[in-house]
Amino acid sequence: TEAVLRQLESIVYAEVEGYKDVTVLAGTSGSYGLGSASSYTGQLTINLPPLKDRVDSEDEIKDTLRSHFADIPGATFAFGSSGGMNVGGGTSAVDIKVKSEDLDKARSTAYAIRDLLRDQASDYVTDPQISMKEGLPQANIVIDRDKLYTLGLNIYSVGQEIRANVAGTTASRFRSGGEETDIVIELAEADKTRLADLEQIFVTTPQGQRIPVSSFARYEEGVSPITIARENQSRIISVTGGSRPGASITDIQKNVEALVQKNIPQDPDVRIEYSGDFEELMKAIKQFVVIILMAIILVFAVMASQFESLLDPFIVLFTLPLTIIGIVLVYFVMGDPLNVLTAVGLLILVGIIVNNGIVLVDYTNLLRKRGLNLVDACAEAARSRLRPILMTTLTTVLGLVPMAFFPGEGSEMVMPIGRTVLGGLSFGTMMTLFLMPVLYYIFNRIREKREEKRRMKAALALEGAVQGGNA
Repeated sequence: TEAVLRQLESIVYAEVEGYKDVTVLAGTSGSYGLGSASSYTGQLTINLPPLKDRVDSEDEIKDTLRSHFADIPGATFAFGSSGGMNVGGGTSAVDIKVKSEDLDKARSTAYAIRDLLRDQASDYVTDPQISMKEGLPQANIVIDRDKLYTLGLNIYSVGQEIRANVAGTTASRFRSGGEETDIVIELAEADKTRLADLEQIFVTTPQGQRIPVSSFARYEEGVSPITIARENQSRIISVTGGSRPGASITDIQKNVEALVQKNIPQDPDVRIEYSGDFEELMKAIKQFVVIILMAIILVFAVMASQFESLLDPFIVLFTLPLTIIGIVLVYFVMGDPLNVLTAVGLLILVGIIVNNGIVLVDYTNLLRKRGLNLVDACAEAARSRLRPILMTTLTTVLGLVPMAFFPGEGSEMVMPIGRTVLGGLSFGTMMTLFLMPVLYYIFNRIREKREEKRRMKAALALEGAVQGGNA
């Protein structure tokens, strides 16, 4: 392990520029003294200077090291989230779960998927690997059931006998002074160190006849996995991989699913499920949809209580879907995909975008109470509130420009939020100034016509009643 890490270290020294220092850790131990130590895993950490002083970017360093992985056979590599590289680690941009009660079928399917991603999906998937690690020698005892039943034996009794000889069985307990000690009976160490010793194990039939295990069973040498993972009581092997810089998670997921369905034969005993970043993205989006709907309902309730009307809040909220146009336009111009942080920005935008609408609708209602007709009130409100709305919007938008368009260390977390609020607020303000007066006029004109018809019907009814009384 150390030799492999030293080889990678020499590659860093020769081909990478602009790093601060390189640290090599061969072997790992449990955290805080807990867990098992391992000598076959290690870590190479490359510390980089601040972003403005870097020569080679993080992605360029990864590509440099990745190009040498094929030169080091027998080792598995993966890049860690902190910028270091873990030998034997994993990523989760792509996570394909292979489930089956047949471990051999699950293993062969997982290896086939890994090779498929490595050979045909290298343009968008990096470093595919399997969660199950082989390495422990194992002897498999294969029993001929027909011979077993012919001899009057059963699987349970044979398994118990083999277990008792190899691992031992507790025959009784020795009690002394209130303490108990198990009495374990097993074969002597010299009689169970070789595979040939399995032939010396005998099983007793119900008739008392001793039959050697070799008369109805044979053993095969193989390699067992270090660990066997289970999920919902099913054996599971994960095939994981990273993503190329700039690749869309949605596109990666679609391409991987199409590739697996086309090239991996369907087996009723094997289930293939897809997880990873795409699944987490879908879960997060569903949660944010519920949160955003709750925010819209709460904002609507506040405006309805303020305006004492259900129509005016609807007019204000009508501009909210139109802000999506501004958000999509900003992301399209910058060439970035929508992500979970976009939903965070949209949640913030729900509370901001309604402010200008509230000011405009409230002032229009005030002008109508002062006696202005509907058309004049809409035009005068838009004209009078143009300057304050533009001033408040510009101060917010200009304050978001550094956050949205100037990258820095850690800007990946805040830049999508800034761009979402900036794009949605800019376009939403234009809709507020031009579209909201029109919507206000249309909805209130419809309401006025209904009131006029209602008054006319009431007047006609009153006139008919008066004429009937005179008659």
